[in-house]
Amino acid sequence: MTTTRLVAALPQVYATAALRVLIPIVVLPLVASRVGAEAFGRLGFILVWAALLSTLVEGGFVAAATRLAVAADDAGRWSIARRVCTARLALSLLALPLAALAVRWGAPDDAHAARDVLAIAALACAYAWTATWYLQATQQLARWARVEFVVYAAMIVAAVAGARSVGAYVAIQLVASTTLAVAGWWWLWRDLATVPERRPLVGRDALGPGLRLGWTMLPVAIAGAAYTVALPAAASAQLGRAELGAYFLVDRIVRAVVSAADPGYSLVYPRIVALQAVDLRRGLRYAARWAALGSAAGALLYAAVTLGWPLLASVAASRGWHAELVRAQPIVLVLAGIWPVVLGWKFIGYWMLGSGRHDNAYRLSIVAAGIVGVALAATVGGAAGPIGLAWTAIGVELVVVAVATLAMGASAWRRPAGAR
Repeated sequence: MTTTRLVAALPQVYATAALRVLIPIVVLPLVASRVGAEAFGRLGFILVWAALLSTLVEGGFVAAATRLAVAADDAGRWSIARRVCTARLALSLLALPLAALAVRWGAPDDAHAARDVLAIAALACAYAWTATWYLQATQQLARWARVEFVVYAAMIVAAVAGARSVGAYVAIQLVASTTLAVAGWWWLWRDLATVPERRPLVGRDALGPGLRLGWTMLPVAIAGAAYTVALPAAASAQLGRAELGAYFLVDRIVRAVVSAADPGYSLVYPRIVALQAVDLRRGLRYAARWAALGSAAGALLYAAVTLGWPLLASVAASRGWHAELVRAQPIVLVLAGIWPVVLGWKFIGYWMLGSGRHDNAYRLSIVAAGIVGVALAATVGGAAGPIGLAWTAIGVELVVVAVATLAMGASAWRRPAGAR
């Protein structure tokens, strides 16, 4: 995709991203005010564990399969789809027992335990069964954004109108996520209809190759979840439900801003890969320009939140969200500090991932930070409450950057003379 086409596609994908941002900024505070702090903490528990387990079911294919599918023809993409589908089906079988273990560890005496297990497992599978790898590799995310726009708009309307309990919100989220998963695979099926002698999407012969393909990035995906959903999940046994709910609400808002940039990353990544095929340094310069823009945008956003808090407080108070805002304020002012770091760093991370030379350094940084983050969240971070957990999240992001920089420097130092 040329830079001109990329920029032209941004309005479509960001219109959908704007709707996704409304969910944590508008819908979740509304649900919190309706169901109360304790019940919202239970909802947070369900959603963070569902998102964490979804990384396992997803299988690492968003990164691993995308890189292969970018250069493949239709027959090759169908072969990749068979591997992805078969491996994901096998991984989906793990969702229910792992959800049961999560509930037993985090809320063993909860009267809603059985329902929470089912909710976590169902949402984990619905989140994971996307065809993002295919849509990203074929540069169709701008067209796909129209489908997402309709689904997210319907979800927001349904949640505002009917999400008056934990079960109602879970059901609305499950329907929306399942719809997107089914629609994405139907899109793939339609695009590849002309592939001669298509073999079934699920086949025993595709299981081993599929798991091996995803394994290259699965540890990174799981570890990468450490500084989003794994931190509150790891601390959920130490935090009270109201504390967990407050942290979850802020974390979803902060991460929604980060996720709003995902369409940009998805559009830029294939361009980075294409440039790296010509020259690694050219790809790095391109990624660095986007990284500078991302960091500047993150800093401006943080300044806007800090300076605009009094206005936000008055608006929230007028809608009856004052209690939620009081609990959230100190957490926001710490956790939002990740914006300048992450919004810039991810472009460099994608460059490392697609380089073929520094991808191991990228994996090492994510895994190391994931281990550090979960260990801290389950101990001192969780014990220090929501603020301690927020500082843990900041520390994890800095560990990623530090380890990746050191590992990339070591890799460059060992580079043979004359290598590009």
